[in-house]
Amino acid sequence: MTVAAGLGYALIALGPALSLFAGVVARKPFLVLTLLSSTLFWLISLIVLSGIWRGFLPIKSGTWWAYAILIISSVALQEGTRLVFWRLYNLLTPAFGQATFYVERCSKMPFFLASALIALGFLVIHTFSMIIAFNAYGERKKSDQIFVPVVHLTAAVMTLVNLAPGGCLIGTPLLLVTAALTLPYCWRVACRRLTEHQHRQLNNN
Repeated sequence: MTVAAGLGYALIALGPALSLFAGVVARKPFLVLTLLSSTLFWLISLIVLSGIWRGFLPIKSGTWWAYAILIISSVALQEGTRLVFWRLYNLLTPAFGQATFYVERCSKMPFFLASALIALGFLVIHTFSMIIAFNAYGERKKSDQIFVPVVHLTAAVMTLVNLAPGGCLIGTPLLLVTAALTLPYCWRVACRRLTEHQHRQLNNN
């Protein structure tokens, strides 16, 4: 297959989609996010389906009913995924309106701001806890091995405060404080590891 033929086949398959993306989707950030998230959902459905059917492969060519079940289950799972995505789409639509979205239990803080802060807190916790945990497993240091799940459990409990009316004003800052505690702890672990490494190099020299 020549380069020209390959390019032509690609344009046949993707040309209309690229035209639609450039002419309509790319102009609106919300549609771009919808496109990316729907693609992710579609890939997840394929991964789940392939995992389910992995144990039944290979399918004998004469068993037509197996192919029928494969097609029906594939279509059913992807259509179910489409329905789930539609429900999430309706849930997230208020975030792109003119007003700010609040929930009844957290009327003083925008819902998506609270969600973003919680996501930031857990991102910091899991990132630095991974460093602490890996070092603790390697050095068999019990205190650090205990520190990681304790911090994780504490952060998870902090999210329960958000269930109380106005609790997001307390639970979210507490979660961020918990996340901030992992920073100096991880810094001490990293500095100790670097110092020990430097000492070993000096001793070897």
